[in-house]
Amino acid sequence: MHESFLRHRRWRYLKGATALCLAALLVYAWHQPLDGPNGGTWLGYTLGTIGALMIVWLAWLGVRKRQYASNLGTVRGWVSAHVYFGLALLLIATLHTGFQFGWNLHTLAYALMVLVIISGVVGIVSYTRYPRLITDHRSQATREAWIEEVLELNERAIQLADKISPDVHRFVLRGAERVRLGGTWQEQLTGPRGDAGAAEMQALTEILRKKLTATGAERAAAADAEQVILLTDEKIMLSERDPAVERLKQLLELLTRRNDLASRVNQDVRMHARLQIWLYFHVPLTAALLAALAAHIIAVFLYR
Repeated sequence: MHESFLRHRRWRYLKGATALCLAALLVYAWHQPLDGPNGGTWLGYTLGTIGALMIVWLAWLGVRKRQYASNLGTVRGWVSAHVYFGLALLLIATLHTGFQFGWNLHTLAYALMVLVIISGVVGIVSYTRYPRLITDHRSQATREAWIEEVLELNERAIQLADKISPDVHRFVLRGAERVRLGGTWQEQLTGPRGDAGAAEMQALTEILRKKLTATGAERAAAADAEQVILLTDEKIMLSERDPAVERLKQLLELLTRRNDLASRVNQDVRMHARLQIWLYFHVPLTAALLAALAAHIIAVFLYR
């Protein structure tokens, strides 16, 4: 059975992080300095040192992921520890400050740490939600296979439209050019604007209605796109008198399949983009936090 990184080794790192937080709270409650809790007491320095080491260790996860031959635990274990001790860091760092904040470098480092943790929480939510949705959406298929089929269907549709009429060929060619897969980063997150195949399908359906009306299938003239494709045997027999009608029906089936696949590709891209977008905030904020932490430590040693 697949084990979630959150449940790794029966919640080992959740238990460890909880124990650390409880110990810090107990010592903080016991410690009663004359000038009140602050980062300049022995407890403040102790918690600050623990917090600084935790930040550096948590940031090391990006390096550990690329050390494929490392024997320092599994990547899943590192991720699990990263999550729980990252959340514990919020308490450790807050107790280190003694709840004293101001417009200074020290508070800046704390604020950056909070932003890093918030972006990390977004990442946790993403990684517990989207991988399962992506797997269910693909149903053992791949995005590459879908894209390849979309391109193949486009080519087949254009070749078939060329045998029907110049107008139909123009509609299909224009529709093929408007099909968007992926797109800009905004489109990857929200999906392409509009339905590229809607106008094309509507125009071709209207042409098919006219063809069917001309062959005597009056009831089909009022049918919508799906009903046109799923004609009854009687209507098919009537339409067989005109080869163009059969080609139009085949063309609509091809385009319906193509549009469905294009929608699936864009939905897959959208879920992957939402799965990864938090990293574009988490990684730069982590780099800024490390710089601010270094400046914070230097300032403490210079002005204590």
